[in-house]
Amino acid sequence: MLFIQTLWQRLGPVASRPSWKELARSSIGVGLGVALACLLVVLADYVHPHLLFLFAPLGASAVLVFAVPSSPLAQPWNCIIGNSVSAFYTLLLLWALPFLPHTVLATLAVAGAVALMLLLRALHPPGGAVALMMVLAAERLLPVDWLLLLPVTMLSATVVAVGVLYHRACGRSYLQHSPAATKTQRPSTRLALSEDDLQQLLQRFEQSYNLTPEDLGDLLAAAEEDAIKRRMSSVNCGTVMSSTLLTIGVETPLEEVAELFHRHLIKSLPVVDDRGELIGRVLRADLFDWLWEDHHARQQQTLWKRLRNKSPKEQSTAKELMRMPEMSVQEDTPMGDLLQELASHDVQFIAVLREKVLVGVITRSDVIRTLLALNQ
Repeated sequence: MLFIQTLWQRLGPVASRPSWKELARSSIGVGLGVALACLLVVLADYVHPHLLFLFAPLGASAVLVFAVPSSPLAQPWNCIIGNSVSAFYTLLLLWALPFLPHTVLATLAVAGAVALMLLLRALHPPGGAVALMMVLAAERLLPVDWLLLLPVTMLSATVVAVGVLYHRACGRSYLQHSPAATKTQRPSTRLALSEDDLQQLLQRFEQSYNLTPEDLGDLLAAAEEDAIKRRMSSVNCGTVMSSTLLTIGVETPLEEVAELFHRHLIKSLPVVDDRGELIGRVLRADLFDWLWEDHHARQQQTLWKRLRNKSPKEQSTAKELMRMPEMSVQEDTPMGDLLQELASHDVQFIAVLREKVLVGVITRSDVIRTLLALNQ
C-alpha cells in the first residue's frame, strides 16, 4: 500500500485542479481553436492540395494559445515563427536529401527544427509536429513545393489573431512582453529582485520556457504577501494599534489644530464627537492650503493674528476642513486582513474602533514595527 501511494505521488498529476470558470474558458477556447484550425485547413486545401497533414500541428497550437496563453511557448512569436521555421527547415531537408529513409528524415527534421526554434527563441512544440508530419506526407508532397511555407505561416498567424481577440473578450492576459520591453515598462517590482535576477532564477531551475520573469515576479510577490499575511493572522489590530490618541472635535478652532500639527509629526487628525465616535478627519495639507488661500485674500493681516483676533462667531473650526473617515476596523480584526489595503491604498492611518468608539489608530510605522517583531 505504501509503495502504491509513493508511486502515485511520483507519477500522479502535478498541476492543481482548475476552477470551473477556468475549465469552461479553456475548453471553449480550445474547441474554438481546433474548429478554426480544421476550417482553415479545409479552406486552404482547395488552394493548395494535400494540406490536411497540418490539422494536427495547428490543433496543438490552438491548445497552447487558448488553454495556456500565459506560457512563453504559446506566444505569437513562438507560434508563428516556430511553425514557419520548422516547415522551412523540413522542406530544405526534403529537397537536399530526398534519398534518405523516412525514419532518418523524420529524426533529422524534428531534431533540427527544435534546434532552430531554440536558437531563435521561438520554441513551440507543434513546430516539431509540423516537421514530422511533413516528412510523413513527403510522398504526397514531392516534388517539394516551397509555397507550403505560406499556408503554414498564414494559418498559424490566424490562430494567434483569434486567440488575441478571444482572450481580450474574456478579460484574460495573453500577450506577454519581451524581456527588453518588460525592463522598459516595469522599472521596478514589488520584490528586491531585478528582471535579470528573475531571469537567472528561471534559467537556474530550467523554467525559462514555462514562465516569464514578470510571471515569476508576480508569483514570488504573491507568495511573500501570503506568508506575511499568515504570520500576522494571529495578531489583531488592537494589539498593533497606537492607543495614545490625538483627536479633535468639529468645533476645535483651526488655530488649535495648526498647533497640534506644529508640535507633532502627523499628517492627519481624527475628528470625534462627544461620545468618542469617529466622524471624520482633518489633513495637514488641507489646513495649509486653506491658510495659503486665505493669506492671499487678506494680505493686510498676518495669519496667526487673524486667527487669534476673530470673535467666537467668526472663528474657523475643524468642521470647515473635515473629510469623511478613510478606513476603520474593529480592534479584533486580524492584521493579515489589512495588508492588501495598506499595499494598494495611500492611507494616512487606519482607525481602530470598539463598536463605534475610536480606541486607537494604526499607521505604517505600527505595521513595520510588528513585522520586525515577528521576524525576530
